[in-house]
Amino acid sequence: MNGDLTPLLVSMGYISVDLIARLPVMPHRGDRATAARISKALGGPAANVAVAAAALGPACALDVELATAIGNDADSLWALERLAERGVRARAVRSPFNERLSRCIVLIEEGGERTKINEPFPLDSKDLVDSLSVGPMRRRCHMHFEGYHARAMLPLVAQLRKQGWTLSTQDTGLEDYFRTADGFAELVLKLDRVFLSRRSATQILGRTMPSDRLIEALAEKLASLSGQRAECLLTLGMDGAAVFPAVAPTRPIRVPALSVEVVDGTGAGDAFIGAYLGQRLHDVDAAQAAALACICASRVMTGIGAQEVRTRLSDARQMLQETV
Repeated sequence: MNGDLTPLLVSMGYISVDLIARLPVMPHRGDRATAARISKALGGPAANVAVAAAALGPACALDVELATAIGNDADSLWALERLAERGVRARAVRSPFNERLSRCIVLIEEGGERTKINEPFPLDSKDLVDSLSVGPMRRRCHMHFEGYHARAMLPLVAQLRKQGWTLSTQDTGLEDYFRTADGFAELVLKLDRVFLSRRSATQILGRTMPSDRLIEALAEKLASLSGQRAECLLTLGMDGAAVFPAVAPTRPIRVPALSVEVVDGTGAGDAFIGAYLGQRLHDVDAAQAAALACICASRVMTGIGAQEVRTRLSDARQMLQETV
């Protein structure tokens, strides 16, 4: 696929400067902690999704764009340079109120457990939609947005669909309403794909349960909905992921994670999303796309920062063959 027929993936939402501190254990109130080191990295869920998709390389050629809020400070210029190096074009939908890039503080314990503190992130969804090309599109176009923007984006779905876009969201930043039965149903009946973590699925279903039972319960919940619904993806950390095809009554597809030594789990779910969406835009079947996306996500956890370990599709395919 070449020229303007290369599939377009727009990832909408957060980009941030992540200040990452590695600690033996999380500090308590009043503690003074000494980090093994404090490093600076590029982060933000939407940016992580875009970078993971672009990293797939020539085997899955994509035109990847990040729609976000970017300031005029040195960090913003640094971020734009890093994104360009990683194959992502940034669209500044608006500037932050303070004209600087959002910041996120990430505290990482030994074993990869983490605590994150991020700043508010103003982004006008309508500004983005008004700036998009009006349909019909000559190539495949997919827009992914974080849960932070679900409330604002859902009323615009019909307009975007007329222009030829398919749409997805993830649970990062979702309002509590969308973690209820009614709110979840609204998402999956309006969008093309919905990505959930174990925590969100547990909230939607109202109870904690082992991975196998969680998959069964979510499948039952989706089967109870009437009408055409989204393809759903459930990420389960080191237990891999599950795909719930949009065509009922197809059974869930379970895929394993790659066995790795976890250093930092930040951005693994975002990497899964980017790798999965990029492949699906090239008609890779759901089972294969999820298996390879799990490898991309697992490898992210072997480094410090959400974007420091990026995986080409050709390498992921080789790793998958070696695990069979």
